[in-house]
Amino acid sequence: MMKYKKIEVDSNEIEQRLNTSTLVSKVVAFRKCTDDQINQLLTHQPTLTKNPSHALKEVCQRLLLAKENKEKVFVGGDYDADGICATSIMVDTLNLLEIENGYYIPNRFKEGYGLHPNIVQLAYDKGYQIIITVDNGVKAFDALKLAKELGIEVIILDHHEIEENPECAYLLHPDLFEEPFKGLSGAGVTLQVANELVGRNHKHIALACVATMGDIMNLWGENRTIVRLGLDIINQHLVPHMDALLDTNSKVTEKDVAFQIVPKLNAVGRLQEMANPNNVVKFFLQNNPNEIKQFALQMNELNNQRKQMTLQMNVLAEKKNLDDDFIIVQDERFHEGLVGLLAGKLAGKYKKPSLVFCETDELIKGSGRTANGFDLYSFFAVGFEDEFVNFGGHSGAIGCSIKKEKFEQFKDKVKEKFAHIEPQQEILEEACTISANDLSLSAVHEYLDLAPFGQGFAEVIFAVDDLKVVSTQLIKQKFLKIKFENNIEAIWFDVDPSIKVEECKTVYAEVTINEFLGRKKCSLIVKTIE
Repeated sequence: MMKYKKIEVDSNEIEQRLNTSTLVSKVVAFRKCTDDQINQLLTHQPTLTKNPSHALKEVCQRLLLAKENKEKVFVGGDYDADGICATSIMVDTLNLLEIENGYYIPNRFKEGYGLHPNIVQLAYDKGYQIIITVDNGVKAFDALKLAKELGIEVIILDHHEIEENPECAYLLHPDLFEEPFKGLSGAGVTLQVANELVGRNHKHIALACVATMGDIMNLWGENRTIVRLGLDIINQHLVPHMDALLDTNSKVTEKDVAFQIVPKLNAVGRLQEMANPNNVVKFFLQNNPNEIKQFALQMNELNNQRKQMTLQMNVLAEKKNLDDDFIIVQDERFHEGLVGLLAGKLAGKYKKPSLVFCETDELIKGSGRTANGFDLYSFFAVGFEDEFVNFGGHSGAIGCSIKKEKFEQFKDKVKEKFAHIEPQQEILEEACTISANDLSLSAVHEYLDLAPFGQGFAEVIFAVDDLKVVSTQLIKQKFLKIKFENNIEAIWFDVDPSIKVEECKTVYAEVTINEFLGRKKCSLIVKTIE
């Protein structure tokens, strides 16, 4: 269970300056928001920001020239939610411009990530003069070399880290943009091109919104605008594909996008022996309501299978030795596309860095997730060259493959090296101290209007000190419903039976509004109680 550290903030100056409620003023102070960030939180921009990039204009001019010259354009995508959405935006834009085009998203397991020489050769053989990579391309050095030899122009639209300059005709990347366009997703970069060429398009903005949440991008700058506008469009039911992927009768939030739409798109890429992400692009290009509904049902069923398979893997993992300070589990029954999800579950539950491995014909392939801020990438970047066949990632997550005969040696080396690492202190999540009087219905509405919440601006955990319990009710032996004074109610899903709720001094909770039969109440989603 997460432990919390109460933070007291002085919000008087902010409250007077901004004329905001005490609750919102405390949130702004608690998050240490800059004046620019405060402006972003309180101002809802009605349109996408015009991107002044000269490189963007050059790319758009080249594509308009391709239309004039009747050139064929090939789009190379990626198999995660961001890549699928970026491919869909780019192909739809080319269709609207009536530019002859084709696209391909590679198989995660057979071909791997990004643009490969065989794809370039295939594009050349089919007469394509231009290749556009979306959500990939900056590391496709072999493919770019072949494209140059074959006389194919390559336009890269990517957001992954540039380690060395790729040899291409044009490169659009958030690092090369000015604010507020830094930090865009792959689909966010692609949206810049689409918006410049065909103008505001509901489907394109909604797709970029999904991608931004799917790739867990920082929700400041243009990302905040994209997600806000995308949610408005989805809630107005202007994109039937999104309606078909959602299961909610209430207002759609960024959480619904992240937990309902994104997993269904990612499931297709994770289970490519059962499905093909290229067909998801066809789904987003589809206009037939019945076809949209039927394909969405298939994606939902696939995601349910993904959930069941992950659950079965978790049961297998829990039977293994999880006592080591660095968890490493391996099983031939684990699915290659799901090992990262399981690693995340183990790391979250046991608060230990975790590696989960599956077996292929020649290799042991694995995915790792961190805990308590431990830098996984730095740990494995030096000293494991003899074991790794492939290795990549960042501080919070890695992927790797190891020859089978080196696996036991690898595990021993991890255990030995980690034993010399200074123990990671458990991170205490900070909670913003407030009074029950701060939780008026209007104040909570004002707080929720600061959305979207996510990376860079997460929902606040509040520490409420002066709540008095009126009644409690255990529902279906699963969660506890609590009624407090001040017309405040709460739900506690992971109840700690050792805590006497009636004697609570501090409630740690997220804040929302519950509506039932037209009546609204402030509602707390309890994390723990002291």
